[in-house]
Amino acid sequence: MKKSLVVGILKESEDRGERRAPLTPSDVRWLVEKGIEVEVVSSDFRIFKDNDYFKAGARIVKRIKKASFLVGVKAPDPADILSGKIYMIFSHATKGQNNNIHLLKEFLRKDVTMVDYEKITDRNGKRLVYFGRFAGICGLVDSLHYYGKKMKNRGIKTPFLQLKPCWKYGSIEDLKRAVERAGKRVREEGFPGKLTPFITGIIGHGNVSCGIQEILGLMNTVEVHPGEIKRFVRQKRYDNKKIYMMVFKKEERLRSMKGKKFCPEEYFKHPDMFESNLDRYIPKLNMLMNAGYWNVSYPKLVTRDMIKDLYKKKDFRLEFIADISCDIDGAVELTYRTTTRKKPTYTYAPVKDIYRDGYKDRGITLLAVDNLPTELPKDSSDSFSKLIRGYVYKIAAHGTVDIGRHIAIPREIRGAVVTQNAELMKHYQYLKKDFG
Repeated sequence: MKKSLVVGILKESEDRGERRAPLTPSDVRWLVEKGIEVEVVSSDFRIFKDNDYFKAGARIVKRIKKASFLVGVKAPDPADILSGKIYMIFSHATKGQNNNIHLLKEFLRKDVTMVDYEKITDRNGKRLVYFGRFAGICGLVDSLHYYGKKMKNRGIKTPFLQLKPCWKYGSIEDLKRAVERAGKRVREEGFPGKLTPFITGIIGHGNVSCGIQEILGLMNTVEVHPGEIKRFVRQKRYDNKKIYMMVFKKEERLRSMKGKKFCPEEYFKHPDMFESNLDRYIPKLNMLMNAGYWNVSYPKLVTRDMIKDLYKKKDFRLEFIADISCDIDGAVELTYRTTTRKKPTYTYAPVKDIYRDGYKDRGITLLAVDNLPTELPKDSSDSFSKLIRGYVYKIAAHGTVDIGRHIAIPREIRGAVVTQNAELMKHYQYLKKDFG
């Protein structure tokens, strides 16, 4: 009988302000009671204390000793990768983007079996492991906070001034109470004429989008179909004491270059034959939230040239973009780097084609924090740990790092194995073209 693998919980990067844990002490106890040994690399920064894991039956270590199955949240620094181990992480290395190719090469060079949470899906491609809801919640609240500060800097009052960044709230319950108070101010005080109607556009329909909509739902929000927006604004069918939300489906954010009606099947076969359709809507928005999936074969949705052109028009209103997906030079081309909790925003000035840190300059302010859920570290870790503990148990109990092709491993895990035996797995061979 094979001996179970020892599970190791990695220490996350303090430089990035990462306080989340992939497994909570209570779920570590659950694993230990099922006969799985667990090592936890000591961290004073993690939301859960070392002693909580010790009480749950884990060994606290300064560095990985016995563990061969390593579980984390964010990808480790390439220099810290240990050879011959299983890593279960968010790698952000499967979209073919140049900024993560070095990490992928290092996994291959060090014969790592890498399981990417993002690729754990059901047969319909729906993700089963995610922090997305919390990314949406934190992204929306932080965006409202910094939008309010940007407007205050111009002498314009909004109902968002008393909202704080997410990390200043102790729990999601505290945050929601603050949002409800802001919603009350929306209903009672409303927005000044310059900002009315206050419209937030949302790209995406997944867990991140649901988190955004969950918070907007606490703030006297009304959904408007994108197809109705021109008439809605022209006929002034709006109320300054409401927030309006537009969720863009694929057929609304994309159009065929040949002038044909949008066809999903054709788009997935030939994405290069489509272009962004958002130029029709962007001038009407106050804020845009990007929560959609994107890879390098897809059209960019918000380009510099588009913004430069639209910015010249008198009716242009967009002040803020939250790129929660954080694809550098991706769907939102204006996102040229990610940001941090300490310095969350920068502003693009279309007239001069330059960027400046912060939100005080004229132009489009971007928020591109790539670890938003860590602003609610306990709530997001509790939720995530419940999603992965069963998978962690099955891999550990399997007793070998050869998990990519073994039928004893759940199908959804086998499909998420990106590298094994110093090779890319079958479904990820397309990444070879990016190695150069």
